[in-house]
Amino acid sequence: MRCLSRLTSNAGRRAGALRRDERGMIAVEFALMIPIAVLILVSEFTLGEAISISRKVAITGRTLTDLVARRASVSTADLTTILNASTQIISPFSTANLTIILAELTTDEKGETTKIVWNEPFNTTKLVDGSTFVLPAGMAQASTSLIYAYVRYNYTPPFGAKIIPAVPIRYTFYINPRITSSVPRVN
Repeated sequence: MRCLSRLTSNAGRRAGALRRDERGMIAVEFALMIPIAVLILVSEFTLGEAISISRKVAITGRTLTDLVARRASVSTADLTTILNASTQIISPFSTANLTIILAELTTDEKGETTKIVWNEPFNTTKLVDGSTFVLPAGMAQASTSLIYAYVRYNYTPPFGAKIIPAVPIRYTFYINPRITSSVPRVN
């Protein structure tokens, strides 16, 4: 019996000593916080990159429509040059994930039907010239032309690309021609 009481007494003292000993507590807290800190860092980097791409996509669309709207007419070479300028705007990000459609849209005299006059694609298929185009509500005005740009970037996060699918970042821009009532395409 004496042996048992000595054993429990020693165990009690050791447990009390362990409770008072704080030497390893910082290491344990650090080990618990490292995964959380790394996750926060990776999330901030990914979110920052996505925001940067989103801004560049918006600037690309606005710039392309503005460059076309300032012209009296455009040629295929002009449109190719303007679309290739988007590679400079979107850099340092890859243009492999970038698709653009740049077009002129015209609404009829009644303001009911809008058609594609011409269009030029970048990394995507061309739309059918002369086909009907649906404008957002309240945007169609009788006998007017609009320069249209649709810009899409499929953002793949650098971390977790196998887990998280590509996120499409897209913007649509409409702007009136500035010099003339329309910007005809000449070849």
